[in-house]
Amino acid sequence: EGGRMGIRIWGMARMLLFPSHSHPSFLLPQARTLSSLPPLFHRFAAFCSFSSASLSPPQQQPGPAEDNGDIFPRISVDRSGLYSAPEHSHDQESDTGQNPMAKHIEALIRFRGGPITVAEFMEEVLTNPTAGFYMNRDVFGSSGDFVTSPEISQMFGELLGVWSMCLWQQMGQPTAIQLIELGPGRGTLMADLLRGTAKFREFAESVSVHLIECSPTLRKIQQQTLKCTWESGKHKLSEGGSFGCSLETKDSSVEAISQLSGAHVSWHANLQQVHRGEN
Repeated sequence: EGGRMGIRIWGMARMLLFPSHSHPSFLLPQARTLSSLPPLFHRFAAFCSFSSASLSPPQQQPGPAEDNGDIFPRISVDRSGLYSAPEHSHDQESDTGQNPMAKHIEALIRFRGGPITVAEFMEEVLTNPTAGFYMNRDVFGSSGDFVTSPEISQMFGELLGVWSMCLWQQMGQPTAIQLIELGPGRGTLMADLLRGTAKFREFAESVSVHLIECSPTLRKIQQQTLKCTWESGKHKLSEGGSFGCSLETKDSSVEAISQLSGAHVSWHANLQQVHRGEN
C-alpha cells in the first residue's frame, strides 16, 4: 500500500511540474539520471522511496550533517543562553520553607478541622491585615506586580466619564448620583473620569464618589491621586498615613472632597456601607 501511494504522488508531481508533457518518457528518459533532475525532484524521490519501504523514518547517523545531498539536515539549538526567571516571592521563607501566609492558611485549615472555601482562601491571601497581598504596599506599576489599563492611558477613564454623563442625561439629569468603584487601585481611573467631566458643572455637582477599599496603604494613595481635602468634622488622614475610619470595626466611612471636580469622595470597607439614595 505504501508503494502504491508513492507511485500516485510521483505521478501527480510529474503532471504538476510538466503539465504540457504527460508522457513518462519525457520526465525520465533512458539517457537522463535522477541526479540531473531539478532539486524539487530529489524531494519527491526521497518521499517515494520512503513510502515504498516500510513507512518508517530513515535512521539518522550521529554527528553533524555532511554535504552529501541530505534532504533533511540535522539542526541543533543552543538553549544555554535562555533567561530563567527566579521564583517570585515578597515574603521571606521561614526555616520550614513556608512564607507566613502559607503557614497561616495551613493553621486555619487545621483549626477548622477540614477544608476552607475558595472565597475564604481568597479573602485571606488578599486582605489579611498583616500579610494580605493588597494591604501593606503598592502592588501596581513597574515597582509592583502588574499594571492595569488606567495606568497606561487616561483615555480609559475619560471614556467612562463620557459614558457616565450620557447615561446621566438619559436618566433625566438627576441632582444626585453615586459613582461606586470596587477595588479602585491607585484611584487613577476615577481621577481621569472626574478630571474629564469637571467642565460639565451640572454633572460634576451631582456626582458623589464611593470607593470600596479595605487597604490602608491604597486608601492613602487614592487620596493623593484624587487630590482630596478633608471636610470639617470628618475623618482625616493621620500623621502615620492611615485613615481615621476604622478598618478594624468596619462600621464607618471616610469622606473628603476631590479638588479635581469638587465631588464628595467616601471610602468604605464593603459595599453594604454605601448609603442608598432615595432614587
